[in-house]
Amino acid sequence: MSALSNEFSWSHSRHETFQTCLKRYYFAYYGAWGGWDDHAPARARELYILKRLSTRQQWAGHHAHLAIETLVRHARRDPARAAQVEARQIDLMRREFRDSRSGAYRQNPVRTPALFEHEYQIDVPPEEWKATVERVSNAVRGFLASPLWAEIREMPDDALLSVERRAHFELDGLKVHAVPDLVVRRDGRVRIYDWKTGSTPLAEHRIQLGIYALLATDRWTADPAAIDAVACNPLTGQEESFAYTADDLDTLRDFIRDSADEMLFPLVDPERNEAGDGETFDCTDRPEPCTACPFLRVCPRWRS
Repeated sequence: MSALSNEFSWSHSRHETFQTCLKRYYFAYYGAWGGWDDHAPARARELYILKRLSTRQQWAGHHAHLAIETLVRHARRDPARAAQVEARQIDLMRREFRDSRSGAYRQNPVRTPALFEHEYQIDVPPEEWKATVERVSNAVRGFLASPLWAEIREMPDDALLSVERRAHFELDGLKVHAVPDLVVRRDGRVRIYDWKTGSTPLAEHRIQLGIYALLATDRWTADPAAIDAVACNPLTGQEESFAYTADDLDTLRDFIRDSADEMLFPLVDPERNEAGDGETFDCTDRPEPCTACPFLRVCPRWRS
């Protein structure tokens, strides 16, 4: 088996990291590369451990996604199992919390969840941890009470095109990754759903949902006029629908090309996707992105 290579690719999350802080981008996509290996150099190992950290808000969002995925994949025809999903998800969160608090992720970062608050010894009141867990419970209950869940339960199996499945398409030879939460085909239309449990207004997710629409045109040969993309907040029941013309999708393709060109610029060898020691990747000069950055411990801005 050939060794893994750090192939340059594009995703919306990668783009957002690059726009947030070049140094954080370097740590996440270059410095941490290979750190999953037990025999990795100490620097790569440390960066990989830090890369895996989640804030409690991110952790809650992750578990809300997992619970909804379980419902859609395994409980559409099984009301008894659907009724157990919330409790099982909360039990998993409690086990992960204990493992993270013990620091077990430092011995096995690939399989053990790690919380930012534990790594940086941030004092979080018990009621805030309780609210984090309740947020997941409320997301599950909100989804189960939604008209969408009632609709999903009645869908034939072949209507579900993708459930949290990693996918990609190619643009001018560039691999573009996309992981829509749910894609279904109904009444001749392709509907894309993405669950949002954070505080960002749903309307601000138009670009991300547009990337999923591009995937739909490639993977399921969907006509742009027959694609509905919906950002859904299961906590509030709010939805934001997006439609895209062929021109809109061409604009998004140009957006990806421009973003990829920006990402390649700081590399010491763009053709080989080599970033060197990261000196060409500057720290952000804004304090806001630093408050929950997993790489605070190794960042030159905060070590100096």
